[in-house]
Amino acid sequence: MILEHIADALVLLARDGRIAYTNDGFREMVGRRDQDLRGLRWADLVDAEATARLDPIISPNLGEGQVHFNIDLTPPSGVCGTYCLTASQVRDAAGQPVGVLQNFRSMDRLRDMILGLKEVNQAIQREKDRVDHVLDSIADGIFTVDLDLVVRSFSGRMERLTGISAADAIGRPCRDVFHGSKCDTDCPLRWSLDHHAVVDRCHEQLQLPDSRLMPVSVTTAFLNDASGATTGLTGVVRDETELEHLRRELHERYSRHNLVGRSSAMRELSAAIEMLASTDATVLITGETGTGKELVAQAIHHDSPRRDRLFVSVNCAALNDNLLESELFGHVRGAFTGAVHDKPGRFEAAAGGTIFLDEIGDTTATFQAKLLRVLQEKTFERVGDNRSRRTDVRVIAATNKDLRQLVHDGRFREDLYYRLAVIPVHVPPLRERREDIPLLVEHFMEKYRPRYFSGREEQFEGISNRALALLVAHEWPGNVRELEHAIEYAMISTTSKRIERAFLPVSIREIQIPAGAEPVEETGDSDVQRLRGALTANRWNASSTARALGISRTTLWRRMRGAGLLDHP
Repeated sequence: MILEHIADALVLLARDGRIAYTNDGFREMVGRRDQDLRGLRWADLVDAEATARLDPIISPNLGEGQVHFNIDLTPPSGVCGTYCLTASQVRDAAGQPVGVLQNFRSMDRLRDMILGLKEVNQAIQREKDRVDHVLDSIADGIFTVDLDLVVRSFSGRMERLTGISAADAIGRPCRDVFHGSKCDTDCPLRWSLDHHAVVDRCHEQLQLPDSRLMPVSVTTAFLNDASGATTGLTGVVRDETELEHLRRELHERYSRHNLVGRSSAMRELSAAIEMLASTDATVLITGETGTGKELVAQAIHHDSPRRDRLFVSVNCAALNDNLLESELFGHVRGAFTGAVHDKPGRFEAAAGGTIFLDEIGDTTATFQAKLLRVLQEKTFERVGDNRSRRTDVRVIAATNKDLRQLVHDGRFREDLYYRLAVIPVHVPPLRERREDIPLLVEHFMEKYRPRYFSGREEQFEGISNRALALLVAHEWPGNVRELEHAIEYAMISTTSKRIERAFLPVSIREIQIPAGAEPVEETGDSDVQRLRGALTANRWNASSTARALGISRTTLWRRMRGAGLLDHP
């Protein structure tokens, strides 16, 4: 019978108040056998006080409701204790009352359940406290929002980062809490919900309560219920203040007037620029096409006492002798057909400043003679004029040709060569400073990111390891200029979130990297595991991994190549 297996004590009283049925639970409660209980009344089982409380509800005339109260029972034998009593009327098939069913539930058992639930709640609270402690120990701030972007939780670390209390944040739209620079345009949280994809380290600025702007990165993750439906988002906020400071410091250290590099060759060039800037000597800059000779000239000028005056650049190879002479020295009215008025030249325009003569090796002997006079005597005449004019201009010349060989061949004046090359400066080709390529790639990606990824910066993830390896392996006949064009081409061409091999110019993406072309760093099994772990932790982002390991991207690339990890997309 089902009632026999119910844990509660059950007793059915007949119309006269005598026991008609008991289950095992009741018999255990009063310590009697079934045959000993039939026909007994409550007065036969418990003391007078309990009987007085129970007698009023032994009548079958209870009405339609139930009686419910707690009672202490002390049977002569059996289990003493506090019970929760529920009594209800029992009717026959005709609906006539035939008795009363009384249900006794031990409060001790209920108390045990309550204590058990209390222990569970305490365990849950301990786990919550542990999680909160873990979250607070993480350097990043964490908050959650619902589908309406209303803040639902705010970690202690988030409070300390922003100076905003959880009480002030929870229940408010996140845009009203953070006042971020992208809240109204490219909110990473809204982007995640709209595109059903997470955002990884979106750069953002939060306005703090004291009106300061704090640079941060925001990473999102989805919150799902038991059925897998999205209920909100988690936002992980990382303070980028120190990183921004280091980035600016590195940029200032390794990017001098857009001359990017930290190789030994570039450090020597930077030292030469610093030394030349403090003098007024004529400088000859040599180097292949695209190495950045004009940038070197500009750096010398902008670090010199002449920085407040003009820097004037002239491409000597683009003009014939007559036009070049007129362009540099000016002309008077009537000097030649079309000279309808006096016109000052570049030397006059650059008075007190610097004039940069690019491609000086392409000039003729006639022009070289006139330029030599300017350098020696600091005077010149406008075309068609016989009046000498003095000039106070620093001359910096540049060429991609071997002037010594031109002098030997009789195509360049030796005296002009030595006058120009008072202090020669050589700009190394890119293939001789490959370790600068990752830094240059980062520089050009940052340059073109606003142009080609405006409003969606958080989506651009940089460059893949394979693509970077190809760039490092390329010979770069066009040097830095060619590299810049390659990066711009790839950022225009990419259909993904980063520069990959498929988006590089054909001449580069078809390169086969020969074995041994670059030194391979030996890596043991433990090194490979550590390297793979660092790459995985940083989602195979080369820049983040290199920063985490404290190495350059070139060193990272070499280690990945040695570990056989370079084929990861």
